Order: sequence, then structure tokens, then C-alpha cells
Amino acid sequence: MSYNSEPFTPAGTVSRTVSGSTASVALAKGSRAGTVLISSLAANAVAFIEFGNSDVTASLTTSTPILPGTQRVFTVGNNVTHMAAIGTAGTLYATVGAGH
Repeated sequence: MSYNSEPFTPAGTVSRTVSGSTASVALAKGSRAGTVLISSLAANAVAFIEFGNSDVTASLTTSTPILPGTQRVFTVGNNVTHMAAIGTAGTLYATVGAGH
């Protein structure tokens, strides 16, 4: 088993205000770097996200949950250009970059 200790190097951040309707936001061009850090500023609300191209949508039942006040790092493919989010309230920040 190998361990990659490369620190996360940010390349750009975008934000998405979460509402009850799915909507997407274009990630910063650095998304080609392969890693996205999601930061949630919601007080009490869970958001749900999906990564994909410009027509990506998120669902309350099948998408990845992001808990309030947390950060999660995702490895995404080179073709990922957008993040979609849905939930009840709050703001998500998507910072693209490389590393962990």
C-alpha cells in the first residue's frame, strides 16, 4: 500500500447557494487537476452534490450528502467541469486543485 502525502494545492474556488431545486455551477478551470475540496457553510442543512458536465443534476435521494459545517475532498475525472447541488439552505464552496 502506498501513501501519497502531497498537500492540497488550491487552483480556484466557486460557490453555490443551495436551494430546494438542483442547479449547477462551473468549477474553476483548475478542475482538470483532479481534486475538489467541498466546504459547507450550512448551519443545520444537509446538501447533496454531483459532479459532471454542464447538464449535471443533484438529487435529494441518490446524490452524495455534505453535512453542515464540514469539508470533504473528492477525486474527480478530467472531464468534470461542473458541480450540482440541492438541499434546503446554505452555501457550498468548491475549491479545485491537486493533492489531498
